[in-house]
Amino acid sequence: MAPLRDFPTILWLCIAGVVAVLQPVITESTWLLVHLALLGALSHAMLAWSTFFAQALLKTPESADPPRLQTARFLLLAIGAACVFLGVPGGRWWLVLAGAVIVAAAVAVHSVAMARRLRAALPGRFTVTVRYYLAASICLPVGAAFGVLLARWPAADLFGRLLLSHTVTMLLGWVGLTVMGTLVTFWPTLLRTRVHPLAARRTQQVLPVLLAGIALVDAGALADLRWLAVTGLTVHLAATVWWGSTLLRPVLAAPPRRAPGVFAASALVWGLVLLVSLILHVARADSWGHLVGGYLPLTTIAVLGFALQLLTGALSQLVPTVLGGGPAVRAVVDREFDRLTLVRWVLLNGGLLVALLPVPGDVRRIALGVVMATVLTLVPLLLRGIVAGVRAKRAAP
Repeated sequence: MAPLRDFPTILWLCIAGVVAVLQPVITESTWLLVHLALLGALSHAMLAWSTFFAQALLKTPESADPPRLQTARFLLLAIGAACVFLGVPGGRWWLVLAGAVIVAAAVAVHSVAMARRLRAALPGRFTVTVRYYLAASICLPVGAAFGVLLARWPAADLFGRLLLSHTVTMLLGWVGLTVMGTLVTFWPTLLRTRVHPLAARRTQQVLPVLLAGIALVDAGALADLRWLAVTGLTVHLAATVWWGSTLLRPVLAAPPRRAPGVFAASALVWGLVLLVSLILHVARADSWGHLVGGYLPLTTIAVLGFALQLLTGALSQLVPTVLGGGPAVRAVVDREFDRLTLVRWVLLNGGLLVALLPVPGDVRRIALGVVMATVLTLVPLLLRGIVAGVRAKRAAP
């Protein structure tokens, strides 16, 4: 295992757990939890594992993306994220700006490496995955700029417009495009079945449409035209559904039963719920200020339902894969990640449903606590899986 590739995600999740426990006494604790999950744990995982997938698909030489370059961008991302995490709660806008610039630099290095891989690789059907990574890398600095402006000018009406642009560009652009590009081949791998024959083609078709939808949302928000923002979100939803139709055949052929498929499938369902809910919320809001007021449930779905649940499913598949050692070692590691899968799934998704219902505040806090605790079980499972895999490899003849 490579420490800078594998352990920052665990570190950010552990810090998020501490913040969750100390939430009443930490300034901007809700904001901090959201960004520890998305900018910290998930973004590091995406940067690291998209590199892994690009190499697996393109089979490029090491010179296209040497390990020292990978290490540099992992470090830059961690330093930049830490600056943002300290800057917003502390009201230090210059630190937020510095952190955003450093994060953008890390992703710029990442995009250059991806472009070099594409140039060095032979033409192939799944090079579309790396093109999605490049498109996602373009979205991040734009979304980060909106985030910096949010920290600088928290005025009510402008705040709502910037918030929508920041959310859509980061969540649907940086995160969404990375996930969609990866799932072309990773989804059937999670389910242990075959790729849909039209998956690569449809993924290629919808990329410009997805980017156009994000651009329309940003233009609508900045120009104070909510109808244009709703149009952009609807365009993005239509393209996502067309792309997602290629996920159905693998599910029907091999319904998810193991932890990776179970959690990833649930995350995708929550992702669809999030997108539809966001469209309805923006369309129904009386003003940009009113849009901000109802954002917390959407944020809860995005972080707990989609992002962290997807991370749970993905790492449950990827960590055993990179440990290697053959089928016997893989079986040992898989057993660790499959522990209490049904119980964890019920607590996570059931608790999230309760938290989203119109229940008393104490009930909602308890439900969210259960969900967060369930998500954090990923940390000991990761560590147990790594230790079990290393021991099994050493014991193997």
